[in-house]
Amino acid sequence: MGWLDKNGEANAPSQMKFVLTHEEIAQMIGTSRETVTRLFTEFKRRQFIQRNGSTLVVRNRGALESMIAP
Repeated sequence: MGWLDKNGEANAPSQMKFVLTHEEIAQMIGTSRETVTRLFTEFKRRQFIQRNGSTLVVRNRGALESMIAP
């Protein structure tokens, strides 16, 4: 979430270029590639995110943040 524009609205779509592999993301956050892949699949299923080529679109930032906030 920190990679997205902090000024975006919670329910408005945000987008960013997605240049990291699942393996690279896993290394950054200290988990396995499989876990990252599983989470992305779940986020897509719930329509929190979508992928358009190398662009990642966060469709519902508020819902996604509510899943990861303590």
